Parts: sequence; structure tokens; C-alpha cells
Amino acid sequence: MKFFSRLSLTIFVLCFSFFSSLALAANKTQDVRFEKGATSAEYPAKITGYDFNDYVFYAKKGQALTAKLLTKSTKLWINLSNQHLESGIDLSEYSEALNKQGAYILPYSGKYTIRVGQYRAFARRGEHSDFTLLIEIK
Repeated sequence: MKFFSRLSLTIFVLCFSFFSSLALAANKTQDVRFEKGATSAEYPAKITGYDFNDYVFYAKKGQALTAKLLTKSTKLWINLSNQHLESGIDLSEYSEALNKQGAYILPYSGKYTIRVGQYRAFARRGEHSDFTLLIEIK
């Protein structure tokens, strides 16, 4: 009888921990859309812990991408990826990948993803950051 009680409890704990970890993952994906005739858009958001937000858009080779985090927080990182890039591109304010105007010239046509997250030290403590992502493509 005790065996079945322990087995039931073990199964319950395993199921609870599995499903609660799924509930904690609040990663968000946003399709980037510009108003007709506009070249930029703003997306207000909040990140907690290890969560991250993805902003997906399509652009052409040679276009200039400017992505700025409007926030008081110093806990956030911002990264750009594309299937043809070997590694992500740092889009933070002082990144060497940006030109003098603060833009990154896109090397390929196609789908890009901007990911915003918190640095590990802050994420580990479960901290949160509010921000607005400004995306401009010319």
C-alpha cells in the first residue's frame, strides 16, 4: 500500500514540476508591422527572469536597421539573428557592428529576428525589466 502511495506521489511531483516549468516559460514572439508609409514601429514590453521576446520581420539586403531599447534598465541585451548569420549580431548602443549612425546594414534578404532578454545575473534573481523596442528599417 505504501508503495502505491509513494509511486503516486512521485508521479504527481514529476507531472507538477514538468507542467509548472511550461507555465513559467513566457517567451513572446511579435511580428513586426509598420503602418502604411512608416519606416518604424514601437513595441512596449516587459521581461521577467529568463524569458525573452522575439520580434520577427522581413527585410532586403542593404537596408539599414536601427533597433533601440527605450528603457532605464541596464539589465537587457538585444541581438539580431538570420539563418545565414553564423552568430547573433549585438545591437546594443555601443556595438561595433553598428555604423556611425547607429544602424546595422542587413547583409541578406529574408527573415530576421530581434531577441531581447535579460543578462543572466538579473534573470537568475527573477528580476524584471520594462522597455519599449523601437525598430526602424530604411
